[in-house]
Amino acid sequence: MAAAKTNETLLASGLAEVALGALSGWPFSLAVSDPERARALGIRSTHRLRQWHLDLIALGSLQALAATAVPDLPRKVAWPLMVAGWTNANAFAPLILRPELKDHPAYKASAVASFAAASWSFAGLALIAARRRSGGGRASS
Repeated sequence: MAAAKTNETLLASGLAEVALGALSGWPFSLAVSDPERARALGIRSTHRLRQWHLDLIALGSLQALAATAVPDLPRKVAWPLMVAGWTNANAFAPLILRPELKDHPAYKASAVASFAAASWSFAGLALIAARRRSGGGRASS
């Protein structure tokens, strides 16, 4: 039962992230269609805004896919996947307003931690799916 709740939480997280990605299309559209107005609002990097927008949609979709494609995910894979999905995508958010933060040690450290969580969770997800396909793991329900 706990694993089913974990998958439900991962699905909700992914869909919420996709929704935020859809909403982030509004400021991106503004930045493309009226760069001067966007700059006046503090948007200094349309490129980073595009990255943020696309990463929210991509990583949210991957969370939702994982939650539905691989039943009964262990928490040690699902939770880091949720954290990495949000932190990887949102790492671009501060760079929209302050692109120079990419060189700050705290920013670099948080990016490394986020990528480590993503590496752990996506590799774990693939391993679990492969084991189950070969009959070495828990059967899907």
